Amino acid sequence: MSMVYMPRAFTRLLPVYIFMAVVFVFFAAPLAWLIITAFDPEASAEFHVPKGVTTKWFSELIKPVGGKYAKVYPWMWIVNSLIISTAVATLVTALSVLSAFSLTRYSFRGQSAVLNLFIILRLMPPMVIAVPIVVLFAKLALVNTYHGLILVMSALILPFTLLIADGYFRTIPSVYEEAAMVDGCSRLKAFLKITLPLATPGIVTIWLLAFVTAWGEFLMPLVLIGDPYLYPASIGIYYWFGMYGRIEYGRICAFSIVYSIPSIVVFLITRKYLQRGIAGLVTR
Repeated sequence: MSMVYMPRAFTRLLPVYIFMAVVFVFFAAPLAWLIITAFDPEASAEFHVPKGVTTKWFSELIKPVGGKYAKVYPWMWIVNSLIISTAVATLVTALSVLSAFSLTRYSFRGQSAVLNLFIILRLMPPMVIAVPIVVLFAKLALVNTYHGLILVMSALILPFTLLIADGYFRTIPSVYEEAAMVDGCSRLKAFLKITLPLATPGIVTIWLLAFVTAWGEFLMPLVLIGDPYLYPASIGIYYWFGMYGRIEYGRICAFSIVYSIPSIVVFLITRKYLQRGIAGLVTR
């Protein structure tokens, strides 16, 4: 590459570099402020160079919060989120895989209508069904319960994951199952021994997407959970904002960092399968 060509290429791509730098700063600046404030002894809303480094805000997470609910520990909210998100992701993945396998391997009247119905349910704003769900669940004694929240969140996430699972299972040829059935396998055994291992990347992708969606859900926990002992972390942060009559930036930023760790760890563990699953959806 000539020395004349390089400046011209750089000049031509300069607007792209500037745009990428602006986007990077736009997204990185809040994250940088979050991390700096979490370790700042004088945490505040203003961005400034801290005079020192402290971990006292993280130690607050193992102390009971003040006020009426003095025995509620912030780390309990993280545990609640782990329980709820893991249960939702597992339930949604199981239902999506079984439903998608049935839709792609069996033909029946109204098959396309089933998928269209799930698409419509996915497009419906959650706020539209929030009030009816609260009224119904109050009569069924499912308000302020783990299982009530898990059911609602699973129902909201299922249409999205089912569409992904349906698209992935259609990329797996049915001839493998048919060959196994010719050799004496039942339909169920062929599914468990042949199709399920082939669909592992897609299944892991679905589980991860469901987990992350449930991990960050705010609306349904807000309307269904009123007991601070059962709050997931997303509601715990909101509850913490008004607890002391002022915003405790250090505590909130420290809690936000801890809140982000489980989803990052899950992503790093499943990254290999996630890449294969997304590549399979795009290329097949």
